[in-house]
Amino acid sequence: MKTQQGITLFIVIIILVVVTSLAAAVITETRLGKNAIGLTQERLANEQELLAGVEQIINDAELINNIMAMTEEQGVNMNAGEFNTSANIHLRGEAYCKRTANASSINLINCRYARIDFTQVNAQRRVQGGSMTSGIEQPFLAAQNK
Repeated sequence: MKTQQGITLFIVIIILVVVTSLAAAVITETRLGKNAIGLTQERLANEQELLAGVEQIINDAELINNIMAMTEEQGVNMNAGEFNTSANIHLRGEAYCKRTANASSINLINCRYARIDFTQVNAQRRVQGGSMTSGIEQPFLAAQNK
């Protein structure tokens, strides 16, 4: 009885492999499969372009100056034109920096918290651009800012 169960399992696995191979061959040869693969590649290209734009904006030296000059009523826009990415920055508040229980920065170092909404648009592709949101904590010496 156990031998028959093992043979049945072996036959089912072989049939499953054959059917999976046939399905993969049919999908890759059809227009729908090629279209889906193309759309996936374009979506991945959009994601990579968005991430490259985010990196360029985050590494921009003007970002620190923009965050320090912002008010809660006035946001700032930054662009990474090479990657079709724009960033809308809003100040979320200012408070003491969160540190460990052993270290304290009260009255010395404050932090400004900003929210950045990144948007990437590329009209040349068939899929929509992407977007993401990030938060930034910018520490600064409180004594110099007052």
